[in-house]
Amino acid sequence: MGRLELSRVATVFDAIVLTLEGMGSGMQVPEVRYARSGDLRLAYQQWGDGPPLMIIPDLISNCEITWEHESYRRTYEHLGKHMSCVYFDKRGIGMSDRFDEAPTLQQRNGDILAVMDEVGWESAHVVGQSEGGAMGILFAVEHPERVESLTVMNTFVPPAYRGRLRDYLRDGDPPILSEEEIYAHFMKILATWGEDASYLVGWATPSQVGNEPFTRWMARLMRFAASPNDFVRQLDSIFNLDAGDAPERLTMRTQVLHVAGDQELPVAGGRLLADIIPDARYLEVEGADHFSWIMPNWRDVADEVIRFAIGGEIKRTTTRQFAAVMFTDIVNSTMQSAAVGDEAWRAILDGHDRTARRVIDEYHGRVVKSTGDGLLATFDSPSEAVDCGLRLCDELHGIGIDIRAGVHAGQIEVHDDGDISGIAVNLAARVEQQAADGELWASSTVRDLLLGGDVVFAERGEHELKGIDGVWRLFAVDGR
Repeated sequence: MGRLELSRVATVFDAIVLTLEGMGSGMQVPEVRYARSGDLRLAYQQWGDGPPLMIIPDLISNCEITWEHESYRRTYEHLGKHMSCVYFDKRGIGMSDRFDEAPTLQQRNGDILAVMDEVGWESAHVVGQSEGGAMGILFAVEHPERVESLTVMNTFVPPAYRGRLRDYLRDGDPPILSEEEIYAHFMKILATWGEDASYLVGWATPSQVGNEPFTRWMARLMRFAASPNDFVRQLDSIFNLDAGDAPERLTMRTQVLHVAGDQELPVAGGRLLADIIPDARYLEVEGADHFSWIMPNWRDVADEVIRFAIGGEIKRTTTRQFAAVMFTDIVNSTMQSAAVGDEAWRAILDGHDRTARRVIDEYHGRVVKSTGDGLLATFDSPSEAVDCGLRLCDELHGIGIDIRAGVHAGQIEVHDDGDISGIAVNLAARVEQQAADGELWASSTVRDLLLGGDVVFAERGEHELKGIDGVWRLFAVDGR
């Protein structure tokens, strides 16, 4: 056996070890603990390292279920790389104790204090989204000594100021909704509570429309967050939550973030709130999702939270982990775009991206980035990558889009901005470039890792890959 073959055996062996020991190398779901607040117990989690960050939840939550979906998990993991984070379920929600009536302002503030005291924090940077932002404002006014900085995201304006909202409305903004209109939306959500989350997804997270795995997960989160009656009780609590003139009385550094296309709480409210709060920093973020943690550009939001809290630039880190890497590319994309025109081609690309992201999500993959006419994605295992690649080829062909795809497995470097690099990434790209139209090809490493399974590999010969030493045997994946 030659030196090159021995090297490849070693590579495969290392990959197997990493698969067994480091698969899913992201952090473990933080342990759920309980803090006492009066007669109730509040579920909370703590993770990460650095300055303290208290995350106040929005309308519904469940400490454990929230971590099940990549959209939230990646954000929380990213925050935890830079800050020590605490997240909790409000009273009446998720894994916390239920209550018989809407909580008072004092009880809400007491709950935040109880969790902070339980983890031993004298003070913390506070971030709250939607209802959590309103709670953060009230808490910061009542307990300024416990708040080092405050960030509110997509947060509603107190009733005393709502008459000024239209002064902050611009052309192209989502319309301003009355309380009655907002309540009507919530009643439609309640009608299929925990059974079908499509209406909630369409209204609050339009970037995920058509993503069936996400929609199913959201329905699961709804079920584990609250019963229908619990949800109604929370709604009553929200609509009775009046911060009065609290925004004007904030004394700490405050940042207002708002998504430009938010339909639930339109951006005019963010502009007004930032104008009310003394010396507030205001940032408008592209997108349309009310739940900013899950947007395609979620990292922009998370990084602004971190920068504002730490008062400087983010220290970039790189971690190494095992992953299966897949590249895809639309066949003859240049010719197709020229033939159909720009507008039609954009529609084709939109259909491609929606389908690809949905399928990748089903196989627990992570879309790293768009490559123009294709995607780069990672998976915890080569089996998931291969199954996903085959499914993508079939589904996209069904809507008139042919792709080629390539898969390799090995150690990659994961950067703090979510991008990846390393020889394994380069090799996966080269495998995709060699693949025949409409086919999924895999490296010999992937083939060797899946030997003994029911995946069928067809020999495609030895190839010299640009920028990669040696000659590599490549295989077409024929299916199961």
